[in-house]
Amino acid sequence: MKYIIYPIVFLWLSILPAQEIELLKNWKFTNYDYGGAFQKDFNDENWDSVTIPHDWAVKEDFNFTHDIQLTMVIQDGETKPKYRTGRTGALPYVGIGWYRTNYEVSASDLEQKVQLMFDGAMSNAKVYVNGNYVGERPFGYISFYFDITKHLTPGNNVIAVRLENFSSQSRWYPGAGLYRKVSVVKTNKTHVKTWGTFVSTPVITKKSATVNLDLEILGEGNCTVVNEVFTPQGVIVAKSSKEIKIDGEQKISEDFKIKKPKLWDIKTPHLYNLKTSILKEGKIIDTYTTPFGIRSIRFELDGFYLNDRKVRFKGVNMHHDFGPVGAAFHKELFVRQMKKMKEMGVNSIRFSHNPPAPEALDICDEMGILAIDEAFDEWQIGKVLNGYSKQFDLWAKKDLTDMILRDRNHPSVIMWSIGNEIMEQYQKDPNDITSYLNDIVKTLDTTRATTAGFNSANNALQSGMASTVDVAGFNYKPGIYHKIREHYPNLKFYASETGGSLSTRNSYKFPVNFDTAQTKRGTSLNTELYPDGQPGNYENTNVPWGYSPYKEFASQDYNDFVYGEFVWTGYDYLGEPSPYHTAKSRSSYFAPVDMVGMEKDKFYLYQSEWNEEEEVLHFYPHWTLPEMKGKEIPVVCYTTYEKAELFVNGKSYGIKTKQKQEVPEFLAENIEKEASGGTTLAQLKAYAIVWENVVYEPGEAVVVGYDKKGKKVGQTKRVTSGEPHSIKIESEVPTLNKGEVAVYIVSVVDKEGNLCVLYNENMHIEVNGAATFLASGNGDPTNVQNLSKPERRLFNGQAVIFVKSNNEGAIGISVKSKNLNSTNTSLIVK
Repeated sequence: MKYIIYPIVFLWLSILPAQEIELLKNWKFTNYDYGGAFQKDFNDENWDSVTIPHDWAVKEDFNFTHDIQLTMVIQDGETKPKYRTGRTGALPYVGIGWYRTNYEVSASDLEQKVQLMFDGAMSNAKVYVNGNYVGERPFGYISFYFDITKHLTPGNNVIAVRLENFSSQSRWYPGAGLYRKVSVVKTNKTHVKTWGTFVSTPVITKKSATVNLDLEILGEGNCTVVNEVFTPQGVIVAKSSKEIKIDGEQKISEDFKIKKPKLWDIKTPHLYNLKTSILKEGKIIDTYTTPFGIRSIRFELDGFYLNDRKVRFKGVNMHHDFGPVGAAFHKELFVRQMKKMKEMGVNSIRFSHNPPAPEALDICDEMGILAIDEAFDEWQIGKVLNGYSKQFDLWAKKDLTDMILRDRNHPSVIMWSIGNEIMEQYQKDPNDITSYLNDIVKTLDTTRATTAGFNSANNALQSGMASTVDVAGFNYKPGIYHKIREHYPNLKFYASETGGSLSTRNSYKFPVNFDTAQTKRGTSLNTELYPDGQPGNYENTNVPWGYSPYKEFASQDYNDFVYGEFVWTGYDYLGEPSPYHTAKSRSSYFAPVDMVGMEKDKFYLYQSEWNEEEEVLHFYPHWTLPEMKGKEIPVVCYTTYEKAELFVNGKSYGIKTKQKQEVPEFLAENIEKEASGGTTLAQLKAYAIVWENVVYEPGEAVVVGYDKKGKKVGQTKRVTSGEPHSIKIESEVPTLNKGEVAVYIVSVVDKEGNLCVLYNENMHIEVNGAATFLASGNGDPTNVQNLSKPERRLFNGQAVIFVKSNNEGAIGISVKSKNLNSTNTSLIVK
């Protein structure tokens, strides 16, 4: 499948002055809390030299003493606190980090306005310029900026930042440091305010579209404001000019008519640009560009509409880390994730549970991915001892406001989420914070819906919290969607989190049992855990509140008024190894793609249901199972074909089809039974073709796909692998730009090229030429080798290596494991 990212073309940049943005990349760093580190003349020569983005905790060793939390997780049915480890990834993110950098300023710069912009700083940032305190921002996920003009002097200036992460601050791995970009923005004293434009498209027809601009300008004096709308190809399609007088701050509005507009949509994400120029005495003194899309969105009782077409959410939740690379944001790695999600059939992302890096939304705009922008995981009542609840009263309004101002021009953003599984649900929201936050959003943007993710559906419904937001999100409630509609017929809602079954890549446990026992509330009564930390992989192992993807598919099919679902999660992530805390795991198990970006079997399940452009024929388990010789195993096939036939060494096990149920058997009889834990073989058979009693024999297993007429239309096979013969190193991209991160897949294969799925030996890595080694991983949540050291145990025959380019030319990468070795020099840095 091809993914087209439409470029934003600025043909006028070479002839018009724009606001000047300079990225600050080269910094000095230390973990030691020097008392005088904020001072301009402080000696930082012995500090480490680092490049932003930078996550200092991910480079350290795993140790489960780092994040022991005595906590009670209500979602897991706990009634008293328990000690948990690995919840935040077992990495030493707690502590203090100082950053310092030098910044040269000319005398003419001081005649302008200079702002220091942080896209995110983890966390409790305090900022100093030349020893002067500038300001602070506690929330590690929010973008913020300060006017530093008055603190600057001609020549060298020193910017210093102190960050501090506290213990029990997070429920997952938060990262540590300046993990998103830092920039200096220079403007004329009269300029468009940062995040000071709001472009909306209130009226759209086939013939024309109305584009509305709300604009804020700061400064003094008489000015001419010129606004121009450009197509993606740089052609002007609308223009206006207005004379204004500014006295500190001026707000203006403009409307434009665009003939035959090209709509922003999932498959055609057309992006326009609105350029604002400010002139004094005929001279341009400031320009500001706002990318936007022309599209309409509606939220109806029967579903969500994009450009008057009903669109079902085929969504995933995404945490902010990149696995072995940690929280440091690299745009190319987010593009990698989104390409994989689009390949699976995803059309929407819920950023859980915090504002994303701004580039992430740029990419959603460019790739045609709908987005839910989420502000908070806590309000006043905390989930962890030192979480956002400590900051809420003082900072929530500012943080929510800044998130919306920063992101409201992104056409991909369709909803503002004010919270996830907030603890106020259990006390009926005594301070009516739902209304408080909802009202803040509505003062800034009425073109999108407000939402929140509720895991205690009945509490949220009875208290009115669910109806206060425009569209309610419910987490893990497939058994009662019909009852919610019956009791609350005017409520609009979607499944904000779904799933909760556990798997790792190419790991299987036999015999395969489907445990359907439930508590009165509906949670799984018995979930079989294995001491090695590797679950069963037939979607039959889940957290107590979780269930298989099949159950959600069945409920969504039956309840077509539900807007769709957001799977927990798209990628596995650092932290929250539920329920394998005792197995010393340090990352999650939930996703169809593992932490290093490799597909698990259920990737193909979602692809077979969601991707309308790909034919899918995938079956499991793999066919190297020596311990199962002569024993019966189930074989499961995910496919878009009507029928399939299994052959083992030429013997047919019959042609079979999926067996969908007209009415799901798990639907609750009353709305009080909120949970839907576990799964059954019947639910599996509704969305997969299953051969239950297959005698495993080494050799070859083949699945043939047939259409409705019985014609053979596809075939795939698995073979028993031989002895390890060689190492295959494959780059995911043929070229990359200097400074970007590239990913290699490493596989051990037999002499026929078949993956050796039982190979779990260590490998040593060397990187030279135009890149340096960055990190590696293997997708095993129990693997606790240091992520930033050049060695890695292969997991079921495979691992992944991340390198960062630093020069033009070829990258050389060599891998050695026992008596096997290999080299790859195919990747070129441009």
